[in-house]
Amino acid sequence: MPSQFSIGFYDPKRKIILDSGNSRACGHNHNRISIHAEQLAISYCRKYDKRNKYKIYIGRYAKDGHLKPAYCCNACSQLVKKYNYENRIFTLDKGGFVSALKKNPEVSLGYKIKHQL
Repeated sequence: MPSQFSIGFYDPKRKIILDSGNSRACGHNHNRISIHAEQLAISYCRKYDKRNKYKIYIGRYAKDGHLKPAYCCNACSQLVKKYNYENRIFTLDKGGFVSALKKNPEVSLGYKIKHQL
């Protein structure tokens, strides 16, 4: 799992991790190449977090097993903004948690491959 993104759902009131998961590749007969961790996280929170209090932490595993920062791509950034999750999605960078949103996000690698950009 060296290039897989991982997600975690944290409830700050109870101070526990509620659930975790990974992004996943879609099959050949699907209209997308993969489903990103951000998409899975937002769908989870929309289903189970009725009070909008959960925080989402996203990271990526390096080949040696340590956690690297993972930032939202262009499509995921639009999704985060659409559902107003800007202040609730984080990644680990330089020993602390920072926002997973960038000012100028890149197009995802899967989209570049599929559309030969």
